Amino acid sequence: MAKSAPRYFDAHQIMKFCPQCQTGYPDSVECCPAHRVLLSEILDLRPGMVIRKTYRIERKLGQGGMGSVYLARHTLMDEPRALKFLSSEFSNDPSFTSRFLREVRTLRQVRHRNVVDCGDLEPAEDDSLFFSMEFVDGPDLRGFMRAAPQPFDVETALDITRGIAQGLGAAHALGLVHRDIKPENILMARVGASYTPKIADFGIVATKENSTTRTRTGFSLLTPPYAAPEQWRGIRAAELDGRTDLYSLGGVLFEMLTGETVFSAENFEGWFVQHLETAPRAPSSLRPKLAHWKGLDELVLRLLSKDRDQRPRDVTELLDLLAAVRYVAPQARRAAPAVPQPARPRTIIDPALAAPATTQPVAGPEEKPTRKRFFWVGEAVIVAVVLMVVFISWQQGRERPSSPGPVIDSATQDQSVAAQPDMSATELQAETLFKQKQYGEAAPLFELACTGGEMKGCNGLGLLRREGHGLAKSYPQAVALFTKACDGGNMEACFHLGQAYEIPQGVKENLAHAHSLYAKACDGGFGESCESLALAYDTAYGETTDHERAVTLRTRSCDLGYAYGCSELGYMYALGTGVAVDMNKAAELYAKGCDGGDSFGCENIGKCYFNGWGVVKDTDKAKELFTKGCTLGSNFACEDVKAVP
Repeated sequence: MAKSAPRYFDAHQIMKFCPQCQTGYPDSVECCPAHRVLLSEILDLRPGMVIRKTYRIERKLGQGGMGSVYLARHTLMDEPRALKFLSSEFSNDPSFTSRFLREVRTLRQVRHRNVVDCGDLEPAEDDSLFFSMEFVDGPDLRGFMRAAPQPFDVETALDITRGIAQGLGAAHALGLVHRDIKPENILMARVGASYTPKIADFGIVATKENSTTRTRTGFSLLTPPYAAPEQWRGIRAAELDGRTDLYSLGGVLFEMLTGETVFSAENFEGWFVQHLETAPRAPSSLRPKLAHWKGLDELVLRLLSKDRDQRPRDVTELLDLLAAVRYVAPQARRAAPAVPQPARPRTIIDPALAAPATTQPVAGPEEKPTRKRFFWVGEAVIVAVVLMVVFISWQQGRERPSSPGPVIDSATQDQSVAAQPDMSATELQAETLFKQKQYGEAAPLFELACTGGEMKGCNGLGLLRREGHGLAKSYPQAVALFTKACDGGNMEACFHLGQAYEIPQGVKENLAHAHSLYAKACDGGFGESCESLALAYDTAYGETTDHERAVTLRTRSCDLGYAYGCSELGYMYALGTGVAVDMNKAAELYAKGCDGGDSFGCENIGKCYFNGWGVVKDTDKAKELFTKGCTLGSNFACEDVKAVP
């Protein structure tokens, strides 16, 4: 007699089966009705067993407090499914079961690429609950982080966070709050050579805290490293909203960036106190290179606010904040003296930065120009503190990033267009689409131009490959395209190729080669490249310190129209670094940088007007310039606006 396929699983994780026909039965049954033999017990489903005549078990995927998960194949559709069997603790709880049914019905409405698709909820042969889910072929985020090169790539962390946020947004729109976002509940689905994050366990978590088991376990249903303060306070589940998930997501992002959880404690009491009372650390305090990512610290700390009113209002605002985070190359910039607080009649000026409005001659290489010093009685110690801050800032400016390079900036594209050969109609159309961020439409045009021997097209295609805009991200392919374009005479491509060797991206780090490429691009008329090479000489990064050479390079950068080069050159005149102190010249260069759209230039020309350095003192003009610098993205300028009376 042919053996029939097993068809039953007990939610207690114990089942009985007939040793002759392999059919499964509840553990209350003693004998096989067909063969009259005693049944044998097993602890797990075996490969080959069939559930409800529909799902053939292939292997066990894992087990947790809610039950066990198996990989199965749908016998009719011939597709993989993940089957989750609820443990008896939950299956036998009528209160939980009714809520679970309602939540799963709601969850089925969430159809989003970043949420694990929830299929059918079915009773097994003994009426215990199991449900089928989309099978995600990949590790959870915890395993993904462990397997990834360390430190974890910043762009990858931001992409994963963006995907999770989008999935949460779809669920929040239906009134669902996950309440247990953590790496173990984020599955990384393989999609070709890349991965897509998918949120799992929405239906279970959404009802978990309402179960009658809550009264027996207390806080044990919280995941300590990620639970929000309002959860620790015991706020009813019905009163929580999407901002609770955003706090947990902030904890996940923090861990991806630093390799550590936000807080660490040995018991629940310790976790309770830290989540409610201890201020979280900025990620850059643990990984200094993160300071080169503009807006990243601020974003993480907002997500981790104790007061949920201080967090992003919703996923839409979070996505806007994520979009604003961008990599800024490490600079030697050190801001001019801070604007005084309104309570002070005059600022305390750092003697290293104070200078009269007229140029002072330099007597010799060892002499420094005489500088006027202003002190309030008893406040000399403040100046020492300022000097220390400037020194620390200079030291941090020497660190180079291991993270991927800056996002594509249309300002970078525009500043040296005159230095490039005339563009063809195809290149011009592709460039226009690129600036409008229509990357998918620009890609085939860039490729057509590149194939036709137009090097600006190769450079544009390289940028799309480097950033993953409209095309799959590939640093090696970007390097190959930049190399082709640079060899063909496109100086912007030489600059981007130099960045690849400096960061590095797709090649091994080679500072000497990077600097030779910067020099080539600078000689060829690409102003940003002159500034990058000037920075190396100014900070002794791969070059011997040569401030005079840095001045020459920044002068060329500014003359070529690179606004930030003008601002940095102004700073050298303000400090007397490589040139004589000349605040008139510094103010002129700051203004030129600001007019070109550089926030640093606006910030410092504002300080010049506020203090009367090289220009006539004008606080109204200063406030106008600080406001412009703030609009352009300078947090320091934003603070300066508040400090002007």
